[in-house]
Order: sequence, then structure tokens, then C-alpha cells
Amino acid sequence: MATAIAVLPALTPLQPAPAAAAVAPAPSAPGAVPAVPSSDEDTENPPLVISEITPEAVGEKSTVTVTGRVSNTTENPIGGITVRLRYNLYPLADRAALDAHAEGSSPAPFQSGPSVEIDADLPPGASAPFELEVDAEDLDLRGGFGVYPLTVDATSEDSGEIGVLRTFLPYTAGEDTEALEVAWVWPLMDRPRRSDDDTYLDADLPEELTGEGRLGRLLSAGSQDGEIDPTYTGPEEAEADAAPENTQSPSPSPQSSPSASPDETPADEEQTDVEPAPETAPSPADPVPITWAVDPGLLDDIQRLGAGGYWSAENTPETGAGPALAEHEASIEARVWLAHARLWLAEDPLLATPYADTDLPALLGADLEDDAQASITLGRETVAGLLGREADPSLAWPAQGTMDEATRDLLAANGATTFVLDDSALPARRTLGHTPSAAASLPVPDRDDATALVADSGLTRVLGADSRAPGSATLARQRFAAETAMISAEGAGSDRTLVLAPPRDWDPSPEYATGLLEATEDLPWLEAVSLADVEADAGGTEERQGLAYPDQASEAELDDDHLERVHDIRRQVQLFNSALTEDGDPFRPSVLRVESAWWRDDEELGAAALARVGEAVQDGKDSVHVIPGDPITLASKNGTLGVLVANDLSDHSVTVHLSIFSENSERLSIGEYTKSMEIGPGGKTTVYVPLSATVNGRTVLHMSLHNADGEPISDAQTMIPVNVTGLGTGALVISGAAALVLVAALAPRAVRKWTRERSGVAEAAAGPDPDAGADAAAATTDGRGGDAMHDNGRGPVTAEADGNEAVPAASDDPAGASQASETAPTEGQESGGVTDTRP
Repeated sequence: MATAIAVLPALTPLQPAPAAAAVAPAPSAPGAVPAVPSSDEDTENPPLVISEITPEAVGEKSTVTVTGRVSNTTENPIGGITVRLRYNLYPLADRAALDAHAEGSSPAPFQSGPSVEIDADLPPGASAPFELEVDAEDLDLRGGFGVYPLTVDATSEDSGEIGVLRTFLPYTAGEDTEALEVAWVWPLMDRPRRSDDDTYLDADLPEELTGEGRLGRLLSAGSQDGEIDPTYTGPEEAEADAAPENTQSPSPSPQSSPSASPDETPADEEQTDVEPAPETAPSPADPVPITWAVDPGLLDDIQRLGAGGYWSAENTPETGAGPALAEHEASIEARVWLAHARLWLAEDPLLATPYADTDLPALLGADLEDDAQASITLGRETVAGLLGREADPSLAWPAQGTMDEATRDLLAANGATTFVLDDSALPARRTLGHTPSAAASLPVPDRDDATALVADSGLTRVLGADSRAPGSATLARQRFAAETAMISAEGAGSDRTLVLAPPRDWDPSPEYATGLLEATEDLPWLEAVSLADVEADAGGTEERQGLAYPDQASEAELDDDHLERVHDIRRQVQLFNSALTEDGDPFRPSVLRVESAWWRDDEELGAAALARVGEAVQDGKDSVHVIPGDPITLASKNGTLGVLVANDLSDHSVTVHLSIFSENSERLSIGEYTKSMEIGPGGKTTVYVPLSATVNGRTVLHMSLHNADGEPISDAQTMIPVNVTGLGTGALVISGAAALVLVAALAPRAVRKWTRERSGVAEAAAGPDPDAGADAAAATTDGRGGDAMHDNGRGPVTAEADGNEAVPAASDDPAGASQASETAPTEGQESGGVTDTRP
């Protein structure tokens, strides 16, 4: 006989948590219930909530109990409330019918079950618990083992229907059900949180790592070992936590790693209270076997949080322009989470995706094979370094569970023999009338031991259902029980395996995650096994078609525009790497993060990550540069220019080649200088460049740094104007003096010639002069003759080679002395009279 537990007329305020409602003490006078206003959060609660359904698997002798609460979410009191249960006498036919009932597209069950009335009126914002109870034999279920549709609805005499919830009742009918093996893949994954190594796309990750955060909940539930202890940072960090290191104030320069001094005063006072917890905690007697699936890029992001001195964007930009950056200290949450991960993941099977879960099909199709391979290699190295153990190289889980043949071959070449796939990648045969086994052989060139473990997309969708809204965890768990019971009831006649692989961004409530593990252990038609123990069977192989790469997956790949920007960044990275003295690729993790498959569904944030990484690479290239100087004046024909080259990178030595050219090489030419140089981290060096001028005027020198192949390290050029003053002021004085000497030497001759010519004219008019011969003889006796050069007492003139200037060979003239001193270097000048450009 169906029974219903009458609800005491006790009303409680709406509560956000979906915990089972307890019967509250009755008010002092029946029916006199005070109104309890609800908060803003409470108004978002549904009017009808199912808190618990027991048992999940109903037998012939079971008593079915449904508990929950009904709430008044209107602005007016409601009364005459009735809560009732409805069901069908026969089970649902198949999984499609199960979907139809859950979606509300099939007729509602019509068989009446127990009901209960709430006599008291519900004021706005108030709620009342209910409990419906009935013996299974009184339901008269006639279809035997299967899944029966169930509804719970609440109505009011005042306002009609309050709410309806659809769920399921798995019924075993006392039959020995055929057990399905179920293997768990438990994801610890998230989108890339960083762009370049020191800059996070947002500041949300630390909160996700707490016991209440998504990643914290997943780690705790999967461990089956208790909750995260916020004081536990691992035995190896006990001393460090007692006196935590203080990181230097970070700077947003690319790829920098702030150093720390253990003797400095802690910057984060919270860390001083951290005490190490015991290394181990009591474990469940028989935990459900799971295989952890981790993204090494996420582990790296978490580790960097704990190192301190990082930056995060304060908001997500709509364009490529970067948002403002906020500075952060080391995250204790990151250190705690990573310590628990090392502890709880130490023994269980471990699967690692490529670093940042790269979009392997897109990379292989865009001639980025080196990056695809690097993501696998770096991923394994990161897991080993941060977790202290290696992931199983034989396990692979490609992005979205799909892969083309090129991706399959790459993963197989790196040791993968077991591939976790979505059922769209290895679909069941169209004529198959039941759910196929997950395990099937997978053809791989040059291998005969490859296995596909196919996750049923329907189960994946069920696992990913909302479980955080009030009552949703109970309904989601009941749906999981119904789904697996329906698969078991299909009666395929052979052993079958189900792979339970929730979505990569899985966000279950704690009670749902824990309840699922309990269900796989407790439901009589399920048997939990390790993923490593699942082997391909002939039945599963025959039930499936060959490997397929769905059009939907191909269309979802990173698009051409995104990949072209990746190519541009890679070209700039190659130029940067070519300047490094030691072989290395410090921007490799950053590039892999912008190649992640997560950006398939978030193009805007992916574009922001691309923009930031591009800026970081450019900043890295610009960190090796020529320090510009002030315009210089060349005060003589020859001089030496000191060029200062700096390496502002904190972690890398560089080898660069200095290139200089003159805009007017005929006016100002450049001599031989040391072109190649090696500069250590944070170092500077000066290159001395000889200059030679031929003509007065202004010329610009262009300077740039190149690699060994002559490719420019950066697009930036340094330009230094050089003003050539020709011979200089002193040289002009010398030249003027020489000209005066020449004039003085030639002037007497010119005067004599002019005198003779005037005398000749007069003699011609007066007749021959008898003394002319005597004058000629006198001139000859003097030893100079009419064409001789006179220095007017200054001595002979010599042409000096330096400066091609004519200067006196010997002189007591102070002007000559001043010219000589002008060409010598003075304080504040380089040799040759070039202004020193060093700061």
C-alpha cells in the first residue's frame, strides 16, 4: 500500500544548498506561519527540489523514498499545496526513450503514486520539506528489470502548478543483472591560464585551487582520501614554509624569473602560518580505481603561481590590445594544491595530454610538426618534474576525443597503444541495436597491439550535467544510474565495458562527484575496473566502424587566421633563438599555449593570448639592442666611435653581429671593427668603430644587430647623426696661415713683375737704358732670379700627409701650436675627436 509521510506545517527560508530537507519544529500555532523574506540569492532557487531518492537501485522488497522541498518563489502567499509522485507500470524501451522523458518531449507518466499535502500557507520566500514513501511491491511494476519514468510535481489550489521534476527509477526485480565493467578517466584539466611565462590571462586560478574551487574539488573527490588541507605543502617544503622565501618585485619583462633570497623578510604574511600536515591520510578500504588525466600545461601554470612574482590581466580585452596588468605575490593555494597532487597521484594510473592540450590535427595540417612533437615531449618532462613521477606513455587522449590519421601516427610514434576516444571517432555500426563495448582494436601502421577505449557520448553528456544548482546533483546521479541500467538491460549477451570520461572542463559538485564513484561501486549492474586492465575484445571490434575524423571536429580546429598568427610568432621566435649563445627555446611553452585546442571554443581569449605572446617575443628581441647616443661631431678627418651594445635578458647570453652603414659613404666612411660579440645576461659591451671623413656636412649612421646568417634580430634600428666639420677650426687656421705664407712669397715677385712691366713701358717710350745689363747681372748674382719663391723670412713650406693639409714645416707661430693640440683627445672624448656616446 502506498504511503505518504505528512509534512509538518513548518516553513523554512529558502536555502541555496540542495541538502536533504529536515523536518523543522512546528510553529506555536498550526497554520500561523510567519513570512520569512528571502535574500537575492534565495530568489534564484527553484520552486521544487528533490533532495534524495533512495535506493538508487530498487528491488522487489525495497521501500522507495523521495525527499525534497517546495518553495514559494512568488510575491504572494500560496496555500493548498499538494506534492505527488507519478510513474508508469512498464519500463522505457531504450536510451532514446530515456532521453525523451528527461527532455519532457514524451507524455508524462500517468500512474498515481503517493502524495502529501502541505496544510499551511507558504508566504513569499518560504519553503517546506516533503517526503514521499512507497513500497516497491505496491508500485506493481510489470516489466521486470529496467528503467521506469518517474515525475514529482507540486500544485496549489491558489496558483495551480508550482513545479514538475522528471527523473527515473531503475528496478532490478530481483534478477541477477549482467555486470558492466566501467573504467574511470578523471580529468584534472583547464584551459591555458598564461600567455607568456609570467603573465596570466586572468586572476581566477588561485581560487579554483582551493577546497571549494573546481580543481580543488576534482582533486579531493578523485583522491577518495578526504579534503584538501590548506596547511599542507608537502614534506619537502616543511622548512621552507616555516620561513618562506620573499620574491623580488616582479616586472612585466618577458620570460623573466624573479629570484628569491631565503634571508629576506617574508612578503606574504599568510605563508608564515603554514604548517605541514601529515604526509598521508587514511585511505578508503577499497577505493574505486580511476585513471587521472592531467594537462601538463595546467600543472606548469599552477607551479608558476606558487613561485611568486607574476602578473595577471585585470580584464579580458575585446581586441588584441592588452589590458592593464596587476602584480601578485606567490600563491599559497597553488603550493598546497600541487603538494596534494603529488601525494594523491603518486600511485594511480596517470595519463598526460600534450602540453597545453595542443590542437594536434591543426598543427600537423599547418606544417607545425615540430611544435606538435614538442608538446608531447615537453608534456612528459613537465609531469615528471612537477609530480615526481612519469605519466604512462601508452595512454593517449586526443583533444575532444577525436583524431585524424596523422595525429594517430604521431601519438603512436611516441609510444601510445591505448587511445581514449569519443564515439564519433569510432562510431558503432548503424545496424547495431545496443550500446557497443568501449574496447576495440585500432588499426595503426606497424603495430598490432593498439586499442581504442571509446567513451559513450551519452554518458559523457550525463556526467557533465549541471550538479551545482539546488537538487541537481540528485537528479544527475539518478540519471547516471538510469543510463547505465538501461545499457545493462539491453542484454547484448556478451561482456561489455564502459569508459566514463567526463568533459575536460568538468565542474561537478562535491556530492555529485563523490556520489558517482560510490554508484559505480554500489550499483549491482556495474563493476569498476582500472583503465589499464581493459583489453580489446573481438565483440567490441566487430561492433564498430573504422577510425573516422568527423566533419564537426575538422571544422572546429584552430582556424587559418589563428594559425597564420602562430606562424608569424614562430618566425620571430626563431630570430630570437638564433641570437642565444646556448641552444634553447625559452618561448616554446608560450607558443604551445597559444596552439591549444581550448581556443577552438574561445576565439576571443585565444586572440588575446596570441597578442600578448607576440608582444613578449618582441620585447625579448628588443632586449638585445644598441644603446642610442647623442648626435656627435667629428672635428677632424679621422676619429673613433664607441658603440654600446646591451643584453637586458636576465637568463640568457647572446651572440650578435653589429652592422653599421653610412647614409653617405663618400662623405663619411667606416673602417674595420669587431662585428661579432658575446654578451652575458644583463651585460654590455662597447665596440670601437673607426670613421674617416672627406667632406664637411651631416651624415647619419644606421646600426642594427644581426644573427650569424645576417638576419636582423629586431626590426628596430639605432640612428646616430654625425656632423663632420671638415678639417676643424684649428685646421682652417693652419690652412689660412699657409695661404698667407704663399701670398707673402709670391707678392714680391708679382710686384717686381708689375714694376718691370711699368718700367718697360716707360723705357720703350724713352729709348734703351744702358744700365739694363748691370741690373740683370745683379739679379743673377743674388742667386734667385726673376722666378724664385720668397718666404718673406718664414722659411720653406712643406705639405703634411695628415689631413692632406699644407702646414709650415717649422714655425714659432703660436697658431701652429694650437692646431696640433686640437687633434689630440681630451677628457670626455674618444680618440679621434669623437664625442663619447657612453652614458
